Amino acid sequence: MSGASLNRNLRIRLTSEEDQAIVQLAQSHGLDNRSRFIRKLIREAIGQGPDLLQPEMEAFREAVRQLSSVGRNINQIAHALNAGMPPQAVMDWSILLEVQRQLTEVQKMVVRVIARSRNRWVKNGESGR
Repeated sequence: MSGASLNRNLRIRLTSEEDQAIVQLAQSHGLDNRSRFIRKLIREAIGQGPDLLQPEMEAFREAVRQLSSVGRNINQIAHALNAGMPPQAVMDWSILLEVQRQLTEVQKMVVRVIARSRNRWVKNGESGR
């Protein structure tokens, strides 16, 4: 969610069954805050998502961590080569191809996480609107 302040209130009337259903839905998505859950529904419905849930955030953080590590390694290699240091070993192109394959997999994972978030509330081809 953005850093915008939450300064508006929304009051809705629910039956006890509706309220319990929202509590259960929120809990099934790893949230214990109904307000946070309703904001998430609204943001995704109006296209301001994705608003990632905890399991998705963990996967996203892991992808960022892995990409950061790869980026640091590539940056160190580039600095050494730009400083005129000869490569210590013969370039193994299979390693570079493997790095490319893994980066492609991370990219696919991030796309899946975002798509899952965007389509979370879609059932049977309908958006519920």
